[in-house]
Amino acid sequence: MRSGLPGWLLASWYVRPFPENVGREVRTAVAGSGVRAAVSDVSAVNAFFSVDMRETGSGWLPLRELWEHPGYLEERVSEVRTRLASRAGVAVSRVERRVAASIMYQGLASRLLSPTVGAALCHGVALDPGALRWRPEGGMLPLALVGEPPASDTFHTPRVDSLAELIHQRVVQGTLAPIATALRSQVKVAPRLLWGNAASSLAGTVQALARDRPWVTDDAVVLTELLLGREPFTGLGEFDRSGEQHAFVRATCCLYYRIPGCGMCGDCALLRR
Repeated sequence: MRSGLPGWLLASWYVRPFPENVGREVRTAVAGSGVRAAVSDVSAVNAFFSVDMRETGSGWLPLRELWEHPGYLEERVSEVRTRLASRAGVAVSRVERRVAASIMYQGLASRLLSPTVGAALCHGVALDPGALRWRPEGGMLPLALVGEPPASDTFHTPRVDSLAELIHQRVVQGTLAPIATALRSQVKVAPRLLWGNAASSLAGTVQALARDRPWVTDDAVVLTELLLGREPFTGLGEFDRSGEQHAFVRATCCLYYRIPGCGMCGDCALLRR
């Protein structure tokens, strides 16, 4: 059965044919724009890219609180578990905790990759997730940028490979990795499953940018390929080039199908078996 995830998790993405020359310069809309202006602009792409612009940080927490204080992740897993059960029309006990943890992590990955990848590709701004703040609320993770972060990583003629390196260091290794480690200390879930979720989220970011900012599509695809070729993403997903449309297909499963009445996602590895 091919029953996709809700809209915020659906991940069967269309991209253009793959360009070459990964060292070419990114075509930025506003070369050298400030971090705040760049993030504000890409916030309009969709809800995953949205970052609240604030002058003060009252009530907002540093991202590291997510993995340094386990209670926050526990709360988010429980909230997602309840929401998934409600959507499926089943008791919460019918939704495995590891399934909720998997879906929660995929949502976090999308939330953190979207504004950083968007700012990099659209404006040549390498946003450090450490500059972002969040609030412990239900639903999609609220993110905010307080004040004007340092613009030392704003490039006038950025290269795709340079941006990929910074995103790998700051978002993948610096943020998603410690969140995954903290989550796995609470819930028994395979690391490859979590990183497969993050790879799918990365592909989803490319799809969203291709729709809203088509002029960055080629650069977005190159950046995605570069990141997928590095650990911890190696072997976890690829773009199917067999047809006119190039869909992303992952090598792992997020476990969404294990919720009663739910099926497989559009990019699920199980669909090929």
